[in-house]
Amino acid sequence: MRHSLTFLSLLAFVLALAAWVLVWFLYTDVSNRLSDRTNALSSLSLQSAQQENAIGQHALVSDTAAQRSQLDAAVATDVVGIAGAITAAGNAAGTQTTIGSASVVASSEAASVNELEFVVQSTGSFQQIWRAAELFQSLPLPSTVSEIDLEQLPTSGKQTSQWQLTAHIDVLTSAQISS
Repeated sequence: MRHSLTFLSLLAFVLALAAWVLVWFLYTDVSNRLSDRTNALSSLSLQSAQQENAIGQHALVSDTAAQRSQLDAAVATDVVGIAGAITAAGNAAGTQTTIGSASVVASSEAASVNELEFVVQSTGSFQQIWRAAELFQSLPLPSTVSEIDLEQLPTSGKQTSQWQLTAHIDVLTSAQISS
């Protein structure tokens, strides 16, 4: 009897141990499956977000096509065309306008845009050069007037007072500039 009690105790211990091993295997299997499912859902969520971003970006590109082409057309003016527009603005104000120099201030190869600085001199009455300065500020180009100098020229006799305007005008262009 004693022998059968030891045998039954040992059998109960082995069965309990086997049960715990089975529970541990089931736990790790369920845990691994849950982890795999979480990773798959995370991956699908990431792919979905990337697709939504791509769709949004494509819509943005499509919606701004007209504005981008207008901007490209405004910036695509060549150097001679820019100089002509500046000279025409000065002449429209009734001044004698000359371009003293034009130089590349900044260049961006990535965006293929160059910033040019034109040094412009206009001579005329004060009202004329003031009007020329206003026209230089509102050129139909992507430009800014970075500096304006006004100077009264010496007169001799009964000559009317002459003024000289020197303006530094910065213009963006996508025209190819050779060094």
